[in-house]
Amino acid sequence: MKIVVASFQCESNSKAKLHPQKSDFEYFKGEDIFKKLIVKEIFEKEGFEVIPSVYAVALPSATVELATYHYYANQILETVRQNPDAAGVYIFFHGSMEVEEIGSGELYLLKKIREIVSKDCLIALSLDAHANITDELPTYANIISGFKTVPHIDQKECQERAAKALCYCLKNNIQPQAYMCRVPFLLKNDTLQTAYEPLKSLIEETFSLEKQEDVFTANLFLGHCWIDAPNTSASTVVCATTKARAESIAKDLANKLWATRRDYKFLCEAELPEECVKRAIAGKEKRIFITDSGDNTTAGAEGDTLGLLELLVKAKPTKKTCVAGVTNQNIVEDFWTVSDGKEVVLPILNGAKATVKAHGEILGWTKEIIGRSLTVSIGNVDAIFTELRSAFIEKGNFDKANVDLLSYEIVVVKLGYLFTELKPYADRELFALSDGASCVELARLNLQRIVRPMFPLEDFEWEA
Repeated sequence: MKIVVASFQCESNSKAKLHPQKSDFEYFKGEDIFKKLIVKEIFEKEGFEVIPSVYAVALPSATVELATYHYYANQILETVRQNPDAAGVYIFFHGSMEVEEIGSGELYLLKKIREIVSKDCLIALSLDAHANITDELPTYANIISGFKTVPHIDQKECQERAAKALCYCLKNNIQPQAYMCRVPFLLKNDTLQTAYEPLKSLIEETFSLEKQEDVFTANLFLGHCWIDAPNTSASTVVCATTKARAESIAKDLANKLWATRRDYKFLCEAELPEECVKRAIAGKEKRIFITDSGDNTTAGAEGDTLGLLELLVKAKPTKKTCVAGVTNQNIVEDFWTVSDGKEVVLPILNGAKATVKAHGEILGWTKEIIGRSLTVSIGNVDAIFTELRSAFIEKGNFDKANVDLLSYEIVVVKLGYLFTELKPYADRELFALSDGASCVELARLNLQRIVRPMFPLEDFEWEA
């Protein structure tokens, strides 16, 4: 029996400006996709013939344009057309890809696959915990497995759950049934962390449920608030031997998730940018990080806003300060040939005078070199400009930019919550409630297409 394997991912942001191009997708084809996916060994160990298609994954960006979407979706469909007798299909999606003129990119592709394969073909998915599940998705997918960690560290385990469930059902002639229950809340994504209550206990319950013989997966999907779409919300999805069993568990989990809606708080100080700058300058800690949440490049924002940089330059801190990862191709290009130590006049910040400090490189999501960085000093404030959007999520990003992270007392990064890799270097964290494409204040996003009522935009009672 054959199993077709593919991955197609891009977390969309309706407020972002940069639509992902074909070149923005990390792309592998055929056997090379298993450089990124771990399911092949699971399938082959159970005696299945594995048919690799493509792996196409881009960083969070604006909505996906139709031509780009079809370029990759059609390759997956062609693999399925060449193997219409496949017993199973496994796809690793994000779950929040919004395609212009189509809507949910995941749902569209699944519908097209179902037109090709037999009615008995089982489709298994792995999804991000921030997936916005469409009402129809369980109609087209039999097995749905989501991440159980935020920040995400269980991508491998999520693939394993889906793959093992697919194998078990195929070998035992089981047609698993999936049920989705929408939970009408959209909370600040950065407050929803699974290592802490109340999510910690709810996630533990999903693990317990999955130990039951008739339950294959039990999932909490927390939603992704930066897509303006009808399927934008939290949800629970359960896959079991019967629809009734899946529905019962999904509704129970939904009610429990809903009951926690008022319990999520920031795990660090969350203030407006001006207050964050004041606290960082006055703070006694050795190193204080400020995250510029409204311009979070890992949530699809461009990383090009200057608000925090302007505040810090104006404040003239005595502390050594770094603002990392400001996207500005023109500055990198215009001053690239200027030697370190030379003075330049910036075309931003009211023509501020700066000294070129370092020429460096920027890392992509998979730690490959994707472009150049240029660091300039304006008094005690160093600004790392990048010619392409980049996420400074670990010390290695600073090393490649040829600046010493450990030399700074204040560090600004364009993230939401601080990534695990940076936490050892942070004696204090400040979460700046800044405006931008990834603003966490739901009321400021002006979402028009989401289903209402939606907590916390409205306060109401609800039961699944």
